[in-house]
Amino acid sequence: MTRNRSSAHTKAQKAGRERDGNRCQICGSRNRVEGHHIVDYQFGGAASVDNIIALCRKHHIDVHSGKIDIFII
Repeated sequence: MTRNRSSAHTKAQKAGRERDGNRCQICGSRNRVEGHHIVDYQFGGAASVDNIIALCRKHHIDVHSGKIDIFII
């Protein structure tokens, strides 16, 4: 599914990935790294670098399918 995101949103995801060294914060992979909203965008999560974590595609899917939970501490 393709989603239309604002340029601020896209910049925040890129900045979050770069802050995390373009590495998945679960496994360390550099393969297919994506920005994931810690607080889901559809539930009011900010399109800001503070709300983004870098995840590989596999772990991004695992988070969205409920296999992995991410907590803010």
